[in-house]
Amino acid sequence: MAPSAQVRLQGLVDALPLPLMEFRLETDRLVLVAANAAARRMPGLGRVRTRGVDADEVFDQLRGTAIVEQLGAVARLGVPLECRPVVREPGRPVLAWELSARRVAGCSIMVTVRDVSEVETLRAALAACERSLEETRRELREQSDVFNTMEGLARTGHWRRIEDPGETVLLWSPGLCDIAGFDRQEWVSPERAVSGILPEDRHVFEKAREKVAGADIEYRWRRPDGEVRWMRSRVRRARSGDGMRVEMGVVQDVTEEHRSAEQLREQLLFIQRIASRIPGFIYEYRMHNDGASSVPYISDAVREFMGVNPEDVMRDHGLLMRSVVPDDAAHVRRSAVASLRNLAPWQCEYRVSMPDGSVRWHITNAIPHREPDGSVVSHGFTMDITDRKRAEQEIERLAFYDALTGLPNRRMLLDRLQRAVAATSRTQQFGALLFIDLDNFKDLNDTLGHDMGDHLLSQVAARLLACVRETDTVARFGGDEFVVMLETLRPELTEAASQAEIVAEKLLASLNQPFALGGQQHYSTPSIGITLFGDERLSVDELLKRADLAMYQAKGAGRNTQRFFDPDMQAAVNARSNLEADLRQGLARGELCVYYQPVVDHRARLLGVEALVRWRHPVRGMISPADFIPLAEQTGLILPLGQQVLQTACGQLQRWGERKQTRHLSVSVNVSARQFRQPGFVAEVLQTLQGCGADPRKLKLELTESLLLGDVEDTIARMEQLKREGVGFALDDFGTGYSSLSYLKRLPLDQVKIDQGFVRDVLTDPNDAAIVRTILALAQSLDLEVVAEGVETTGQLAFLRLHGCEGFQGYLFGRPGPVEDIDAYLSHEL
Repeated sequence: MAPSAQVRLQGLVDALPLPLMEFRLETDRLVLVAANAAARRMPGLGRVRTRGVDADEVFDQLRGTAIVEQLGAVARLGVPLECRPVVREPGRPVLAWELSARRVAGCSIMVTVRDVSEVETLRAALAACERSLEETRRELREQSDVFNTMEGLARTGHWRRIEDPGETVLLWSPGLCDIAGFDRQEWVSPERAVSGILPEDRHVFEKAREKVAGADIEYRWRRPDGEVRWMRSRVRRARSGDGMRVEMGVVQDVTEEHRSAEQLREQLLFIQRIASRIPGFIYEYRMHNDGASSVPYISDAVREFMGVNPEDVMRDHGLLMRSVVPDDAAHVRRSAVASLRNLAPWQCEYRVSMPDGSVRWHITNAIPHREPDGSVVSHGFTMDITDRKRAEQEIERLAFYDALTGLPNRRMLLDRLQRAVAATSRTQQFGALLFIDLDNFKDLNDTLGHDMGDHLLSQVAARLLACVRETDTVARFGGDEFVVMLETLRPELTEAASQAEIVAEKLLASLNQPFALGGQQHYSTPSIGITLFGDERLSVDELLKRADLAMYQAKGAGRNTQRFFDPDMQAAVNARSNLEADLRQGLARGELCVYYQPVVDHRARLLGVEALVRWRHPVRGMISPADFIPLAEQTGLILPLGQQVLQTACGQLQRWGERKQTRHLSVSVNVSARQFRQPGFVAEVLQTLQGCGADPRKLKLELTESLLLGDVEDTIARMEQLKREGVGFALDDFGTGYSSLSYLKRLPLDQVKIDQGFVRDVLTDPNDAAIVRTILALAQSLDLEVVAEGVETTGQLAFLRLHGCEGFQGYLFGRPGPVEDIDAYLSHEL
């Protein structure tokens, strides 16, 4: 706004005789923005000339009242304020104001103050003394201005019609001119006075004028600018003291009231439409002051959801409670009463019995509030949540129960075990964990398929449940592992252990019975590890670890048995963990090296070597491959270790290939099943050979029969890929695995190696001798080379040579050693 306009506006505001102040809400402070001259002159207002002061300092004489908080509420909520604060001293009012506040924009409010105490004083002075006549007239003019202003604020106006035999005078107040849209004028012609009434409402106005005593009417008025407003008029007729007829009326602009009513009607219609379509019913519940209660309203949907008529419920709302399942009724009543007493939102889930005998889940949400008459009214909404409850139960089942067996899963077991451990400290009774693993379950899956494996697991679960009490827990821990948790065993350790052992034997006996799978009988045995809890504070993880260790001890004892946890097992596990850490560091520090053991013909001439990995620990010394190779297999370290051995062997092949006397030597490298099945194994071997410049025809990869338990077709395809590049293959430890002869003839093998276990007792055990002869005959029929491992005596050598063996490896010809030992062997040959 231009400065000149601001000056004119301030001049107009200052010309108003009514004290007018503007305040703005800043955070939590209500501060003065501006005040007109009348406000600055008004007695009782403190610091009204200082902009930015708190409202408390302006209304300093009203600090004992809540006026500032009320003005703050006007700024925040926009609700107009009309109040009359009074400050009294004994016998007389010190301060009496009529205060009006309206929000004008944003968080700003306009406040007008009328000092009623001054008016009363002036009126008393007028009655007491005629000498105050002129002052009283001035006050009357001010009051007229205040009245006109108040009319404007209240959107009201008034008119008077004086009928004299010679003339009719119609007077309009400024407020009436404002709401009608006319320029302010005191005299208005009768025709102009009704010119804005809409034609369709004119008859209402005319009919009201015909009534002798007057009437209250509402009609629509079109302002000169075209806007249509709703007016409410109250008309009264009387006669003045000189006999003239006087007709008076008050007109109020009630457009906003009509708009609010229309919005309310639309909202009610909307709510009724929603109520007829939502999946539930709404209601109103009223608690009266005398303690009686009623349901004034309930939607028609209650007929579908509760099987009762809404009219019957409004007559007797006890029908609703009588439908609630008795086990839930007490909780519903208690929570509902607490909500009404505390005026707190209410939400309650409960079951109801339907007329057809079914039981459904309902949920009710209600908001109570207190009415002006002191009664409490609660508006609520009830819906059917049966499907949601069923879904929650299904989710819980999926989250806490095994889908295949229906047993509690690992998560629920851990929760129950946690509570059971806590309970033992209170009851002083022992509990037990039985960790059950099915022996050779993987073989069943590989041979009969996973479907049969699932059938077996389901039958095992049923048998386990049949062997324990209902209070005990049987859980599927994962795969073919189950856990049985026994609670409330005897308080004496030996007796509790005896109870757990009896249950374990019962489980063993049950699971040793044949299972029906695919129309045939199948036998499956378990290994059971047992640990007790209750005598010391142990974590859930520690208990499961102990039971797992005991289970492995049972497997080590020959399977199909049970073993209790032994602290020595924990020490073994710790040792294994330490060995694993050392192995990782040893690989990184290059502590593992490759030794070579000679492979010779029947004349002890060197044909090649087998590359064997050895570990010289800086503290422990030489560590047996039997200790660290299985660990490397389990931890995956066999992959980098195998690549290191392959790299070293290929490098040695390249160096031997440069010398005439060693060019004929081949190197055999052991390859684990895990290493062979790696997606990039074939490419890795070929890249290593190419990188070292070694002859692929001198490399022989030794595989174990465990490869045949996997994807045989993939195994054959990989072997043929390498075979085309010249790489040879040997089947190590032949005769100790589960290989099928039908697979054996399909494998692109060059050599089989007889396990040293057969060679060791070939002269003393007829069975071993027969096996060796069979292997040699089979290899000959398949046109395969044969190497006998573990040859330590000349007698063993003679037997093997007698039956056609042409390759030998063992301590009789040389122990594994560094490459220098091979060079020495060659020198000895020469």
